[in-house]
Amino acid sequence: MLTRHLQSPTPPIAQAFFLHGFSDHCNAYFSFPPTLALAGIEFFSFDQRGWGRSCGSNKAQWGVSGDTRQLFADIDELLLLRLSAHPGLPLFLVSHSMGGGTGLAYAHSGAHRDKLAGVVAWSPMIDFAAESRPSVFMLAAGKLAARIFPGYQMLNRLNATAMSRDAEACRVFANDQLCHDTGTLLGIAEMLDRGKGLRDKSVVKRFPENLPVLVAHGTGDKVTDCEASRKFVDMLEVKDKTFKAYDGWYHKLHAEPEEDRAMFANDVVEWIRARCSETSRL
Repeated sequence: MLTRHLQSPTPPIAQAFFLHGFSDHCNAYFSFPPTLALAGIEFFSFDQRGWGRSCGSNKAQWGVSGDTRQLFADIDELLLLRLSAHPGLPLFLVSHSMGGGTGLAYAHSGAHRDKLAGVVAWSPMIDFAAESRPSVFMLAAGKLAARIFPGYQMLNRLNATAMSRDAEACRVFANDQLCHDTGTLLGIAEMLDRGKGLRDKSVVKRFPENLPVLVAHGTGDKVTDCEASRKFVDMLEVKDKTFKAYDGWYHKLHAEPEEDRAMFANDVVEWIRARCSETSRL
């Protein structure tokens, strides 16, 4: 798997372990990673199985991400490496879209969730936005097909113009050959199951009560549902939880028009800094 690591030019105060979204990769997040690194938050990410340069031009591997157990095993391995590289440095699990759903699910039941200093997810895949939601019939048929043909690859083309209010960011996404819009029936079914779990109050109430959580979402998101994120945070029974809505913003908060993407990245920086300060006082 291809990894990306941005070191801080000053002694780091924290590290961010980042999970990218569907049809995305770790080098497609514009100024977000360097903003964190310059603020003293080392940034580490990787192209997940089936995405980005982990499969490259090998179409037979496009979207072959495995099931949730495989995703969690990959996170376990790399997360432990980051913790061993910086013992004692707070590690925050940061994530977007499909990765956001994975990150929140890992915070609930991942093997090393107790080693996390906090969780940040934006535009997480908890549920589809109304504009993107498949019919009940399509969802049921897809789930059945995933049991019979789990490795079947299916093109699920995302609307590039729904990614951002910045036309150039949309153009970059549409022309990025590493964003192939292809997933397996198993991978898509597992992604939807993780989202379903995050809508279940009996599941959400079992989140670690001492794990800080920040969920951010644009109210204009046409890919994932902002209200589902709001409801998820409302259900959380944790001591430190934050839901932040960005009025009218689209799916890629990190790729909105220049001033907005800078504001979003700085919001994440300030949230992490505040939790590092609290940790240092304990």
